[in-house]
Amino acid sequence: MALAWLVDFDGTLADTSAANYLAYAAALREVDVVVDRAQFDQRAFGRNWRQFLPLLLTEQGCGADPAAVAARKVEHYRGAVADIRFNEALVFLLRNRSADTRTALVTSASAANVHAALASRDDLRRLFEVVVTGDDVTRHKPDPQGYAIAAKLLGVEPAQCLVFEDSDAGVAAGLAFGARLLKICF
Repeated sequence: MALAWLVDFDGTLADTSAANYLAYAAALREVDVVVDRAQFDQRAFGRNWRQFLPLLLTEQGCGADPAAVAARKVEHYRGAVADIRFNEALVFLLRNRSADTRTALVTSASAANVHAALASRDDLRRLFEVVVTGDDVTRHKPDPQGYAIAAKLLGVEPAQCLVFEDSDAGVAAGLAFGARLLKICF
């Protein structure tokens, strides 16, 4: 029986919190919004921009389009990938998995951010047969849609999957999908 490892990106494979904060802070400054790191982390942890950015902008009295701010964040993120720390223990596990273990990266992050981060290290992209990003789904975590897409692309059933996650939303998505789950504390 084939086994598949479905790995989350932000907070699981990589600590992207500094890069995300720096990129969002730069994009928000462009619309005259200043957010400190603690406030940002409280709002954004484990969430897609659609889930936190509209409220953050409204609370700051800013009428900017959240999608436009998120797009600018993507531009700034490319310059912040050097601030990403990768989970070397998880990278080691992925490199040393059995030959019949299939792999997918499943994240709510944008494709642009994920590919920029993976491109920062030559060894990472080839660890995954499939990459499913927030751009590939219509429903974000805690909805299990991303995991369902990855499993279908890998040709495996939920019972054959082990999900690696860190956030409550991701854990909920993995469990709702019907997979076994390993919660990662980076």
